[in-house]
Amino acid sequence: MLFSIIIPAYNAEKYLLECLASVDAQTFKDYEVVIVDDGSTDETAYIADTYAGSKSNVTVLHRENQGPLLARRAGLKIARGQYAVFVDSDDGLHPEALQCIHDAITGTDADIVSFRYCRSKDFGRSDTPSPLSTGLYSGKEITEGRKHLCEGRFNEMWGKAIRLNLFDLSADYMQYNKIKHGEDLLQLLPVFDKARSLCSLDDVLYFYRPNDIASTSTYKPSQLSDIRVVNRALLKYARKWGESCYQNACAGEALQYINLCKIAMQGTRYSRFIQVFRDVREAVQDEQCFSRWKHCSLRADNRLTVFLLKRGFGALTFELLKAVDFIKRIRRR
Repeated sequence: MLFSIIIPAYNAEKYLLECLASVDAQTFKDYEVVIVDDGSTDETAYIADTYAGSKSNVTVLHRENQGPLLARRAGLKIARGQYAVFVDSDDGLHPEALQCIHDAITGTDADIVSFRYCRSKDFGRSDTPSPLSTGLYSGKEITEGRKHLCEGRFNEMWGKAIRLNLFDLSADYMQYNKIKHGEDLLQLLPVFDKARSLCSLDDVLYFYRPNDIASTSTYKPSQLSDIRVVNRALLKYARKWGESCYQNACAGEALQYINLCKIAMQGTRYSRFIQVFRDVREAVQDEQCFSRWKHCSLRADNRLTVFLLKRGFGALTFELLKAVDFIKRIRRR
């Protein structure tokens, strides 16, 4: 069997059937489906069991809620395919997704096949530029993929097909129970450490559904503690991969903290933002980040945000982020 499609699902009754329909529509049929019901309290379990009841290639795992990272790992541990493909329960695959990935594997024998995504169901074009040019990256060239991963531009689990034996399934990830912010990056780090080749496709094969109730759409204090854990692992691997990866990881670390401020700016009152700003600044100081960020490459507005964060200028940071967000909205029109 070539592919194991792993679908973590938590209270996913609204879109799960639509997600599964996109799997049924695949033109390439050599695959299995592993649905991991992560302690859902709605009709997710019933939908998954009913779907599996009429299929010979579908397995459903029911477990206590432990978060998406451990749910995916539970699916991986019983997967039988050569490659894992991840689909979130509210998203979907292009009908020819597996066929395109199969063709890439046949032509390159790559450990990882990456592809693009969009936020529209017609799979017309990607909403964002691909971080990697189309082609095969093997041997020392895999560093290019690692650099983009370190910078935070390449860290979606669902944007890749990954050879199953790259996962560190014997490792104990229980210490990462409930991590929801940065969990994809945390699991991809050992994968990219072991991988020796990557094939980058320009094909838009994944539908990502914008979700206003996603775990990362509004600020929660747990996000700050999550990224502290994830960034420690990121810097550890980046140092091992070389100076260029380390510098990108420092930039990626800065962007993660800045992104928390952006989330707080959009979803909280000014007074609440100031408290988040203070919490982020305290965490950054505690992790000794500012010294690492001195020489990393950042866009001008992000460099200015770091400057304001270091000096504790919360009000100016709030106004800067508001202005940057306004400019982005104007450009999208």
